[in-house]
Amino acid sequence: MQLTPETVYQYLHKRQLIDEDAVVKGHFMVHPVNTRNTILKIIVQPENSLFVKQMEKDLVADGLFRREIDAYTLLKNNTEFSSIATHVPKLLDHDGDHNIMVTELLYNAKNLYEHYMLTKNFDLNLAREQAAILSACHVVPDARTDTSMFPKALPWVLQLDQYNADQFFVNNEASTSIIQLIKENQVLQNTLINLAVSWNYTHFIHGDIKWINFMAIPNEKGFTQKLIDWELADIGDPMWDVAGLLQSYVSVWLLGFDNNDPAGYKLPEYMQPYDIKNTQSSAQAFLYEYMAIQQYPESSHSYILIRMIQLTAARIIQTSLEGITYNSKIEANSMRCIQLAFNIMNDPFMALQELFNIKLQQDYVPG
Repeated sequence: MQLTPETVYQYLHKRQLIDEDAVVKGHFMVHPVNTRNTILKIIVQPENSLFVKQMEKDLVADGLFRREIDAYTLLKNNTEFSSIATHVPKLLDHDGDHNIMVTELLYNAKNLYEHYMLTKNFDLNLAREQAAILSACHVVPDARTDTSMFPKALPWVLQLDQYNADQFFVNNEASTSIIQLIKENQVLQNTLINLAVSWNYTHFIHGDIKWINFMAIPNEKGFTQKLIDWELADIGDPMWDVAGLLQSYVSVWLLGFDNNDPAGYKLPEYMQPYDIKNTQSSAQAFLYEYMAIQQYPESSHSYILIRMIQLTAARIIQTSLEGITYNSKIEANSMRCIQLAFNIMNDPFMALQELFNIKLQQDYVPG
């Protein structure tokens, strides 16, 4: 069964998720959203609207669906996650036979990319709240908490050395050629291997942190945020989530250049607010707030920051390669991402300074 705007009412009615009286009065609108999954926003009333997501039925999609449902269940049923649970939409229903989940609709919310594009304001309070949300998520589960449903999987970009280049995105020559280039680059390959070896399977993590998965919701104090899309939730390394947010600052800048001008480094006017120099204060506020909440000792800050920036480079590579699979061709901005990832891994000290205006002592030796 595949949901459509025409059939979703009958499905929701059968699952007792719809207010029949409101529908009779004409309060029922369906807004499809164009993504890889079937997404339907059901507007009934602002305080009583639904977000419906249906995933494909295949081995990979089944696993992702199950992980998302397991994440919601874990957050709801275990007290150590009570802080993060308030920053996650309420799960109202799930249907494993058809990979359909229904949550509350975050009415009038915009994802962070949309919010920043609209306001042109990188509010430091939003960045600090993101640090608080991730810190609340990054809990080492209690020994009595069952986490066996999570696969403890390495991100695929940290496994490039274990497979042939054509095994990741089948029949996509563009991504295969870039992966082969990465595998043949000693700096990129060795750093990715070292990050995989040092991966920590310790904390509950979101696994796919980026701006579009934070929703900014207006309230009486300005905005609050909720974290969505838990398909890659896992027990893993919290630094991966931190790196995911940092790569959003970098990738939106790099991918904003004109693909038709490979040698040019002037952003179009509408993208100039995203120049990396304009977002440094926000990225710094996020980083320092996160480290403060996590109570990392000052003596470990250099190690943490170096590892964060290296994982950020890995996330940039992953974002670039996933973009290539959607476009089926290598664009100038994709190569800019790979080049910057190399620069970061080759000199993480300089990268921290140039990207985020963070200067570390050069006598520090990672690891």
